Amino acid sequence: MTRLSIRWRLTLWYGVSLAVLLCGFCLILMLLMRQQVFVRTDAGLREEVKELGVELGLAENAAAFKSAATARFGHHEFYDFLVSDDEGRAAFASSDRFALDELSTRGGSVSTDVVFTTLQLGELGPYRIATASLPSQFGRMKVQVLRSLTPLYSDLQALQWVMTGLLPIGVLLALAVGHFLAGRALAPVQHVVDVANAIDITCLDRRIHVANPHDEIGRLSLALNSLILRLEQAVSEIRRFTADASHEIRTPLAVLRAEAEATLRSSRSPEEYARALRVIVDEAARLGRLADQLLHLSRYDAGILQCAHESVALEALLQDVSEQLQSLAADRQVTLHCELNAGCEVLGDDIRLSQVFFNIVENAIKHTPGGEVTIRLRLIDQWAVVDVEDNGEGIPDPALPHVFERFYRVDSSRQRESGGAGLGLSIARAAVLAHQGTIDIRSQVGVGTIVTVRLPAVGTAVPIAVNEHPTVASRN
Repeated sequence: MTRLSIRWRLTLWYGVSLAVLLCGFCLILMLLMRQQVFVRTDAGLREEVKELGVELGLAENAAAFKSAATARFGHHEFYDFLVSDDEGRAAFASSDRFALDELSTRGGSVSTDVVFTTLQLGELGPYRIATASLPSQFGRMKVQVLRSLTPLYSDLQALQWVMTGLLPIGVLLALAVGHFLAGRALAPVQHVVDVANAIDITCLDRRIHVANPHDEIGRLSLALNSLILRLEQAVSEIRRFTADASHEIRTPLAVLRAEAEATLRSSRSPEEYARALRVIVDEAARLGRLADQLLHLSRYDAGILQCAHESVALEALLQDVSEQLQSLAADRQVTLHCELNAGCEVLGDDIRLSQVFFNIVENAIKHTPGGEVTIRLRLIDQWAVVDVEDNGEGIPDPALPHVFERFYRVDSSRQRESGGAGLGLSIARAAVLAHQGTIDIRSQVGVGTIVTVRLPAVGTAVPIAVNEHPTVASRN
């Protein structure tokens, strides 16, 4: 069964179900027909017994009754009649085919009410017999009315044979109709299969036509279209990522090669060799950072970079990040403030979280020359909320939706000067999501930027303590 197509399985299930229903219907119909035959037969027998009782009541003696009964009931198309006294002597018999003694012993109990029995009378076949004891002017008489069941049974048997012959024909017709209807119903599925088989990586913009979005096939087509759309976006992202990564890797490699070739062309002074080696070392370090960032992103994408679930004190972690970036802040003439909520803890990986806030604060310092950067830590509704706010150049509104995209730069020239590849915020976002948190950016050009990270908190917070690390440098 599992090797058959859905069309044939539906057809067979439909045929089997219909065959069972038809068999049940025929069986019930035969039982009802049999019951109705006996009901109508008994009604006719009861009426004939009543008519005989009328004749018995009118007759003055047995001879008068026999004469009247012979004239009225002597020849009947369906019924046979037998009237006898208490001693078993026949007062009237419409036919001599029946043995009186046999009917007397097997005709049922004698009662004023009509009693019905079914007897097999030898070669005569089955008979339905109505028996009653009725009064007359010459004593109580046993009245019996008989009707042969052979014609009725023949009619029932003929109906049975008709049903037996028509049942397989009906099932075969049902199978044919079911196969046709199943084909019509599954035709959209074949269309979905054909379109899905025709779609490959070169034509991901193709979609399945949805004739009726409200039925099962329509919902399946919509789901497949949504899947193809996500696949198209993923492939486009992979292509863009590959192109950007190739470009980013090729740039430092080109610098390394050009510097090495220029150094090898002619003899140089030790100072020139030292300068060339510093360029090579810087580009190699840049290439190494890019490789590390790409490795981190690929691990996050693959889900193999597992985050530890340890209690992390965000206050101490942000203090460490602030101290690590003090030298960079001094070089950029940036004043770095920390407003930290002591005792605020989260479950996570302190190394990954340090990388998150290091990237965010580093970006803020690089884009706020001569300004201020403030790190705030608060506890709001069981969420640890970290704001990194600066009063730098800000981010244009068209660029805000793209800042977390890989290799995206608001100002590519300045990013290259600072050594950034546009992966810092992408890594930060992946790490925050891995910690079941959220990250978002609000910015206004010329006013500043606020990056907000929300992480599920544990423990209880205490009032905010202001801890400022000013790095005041001379401003030109």
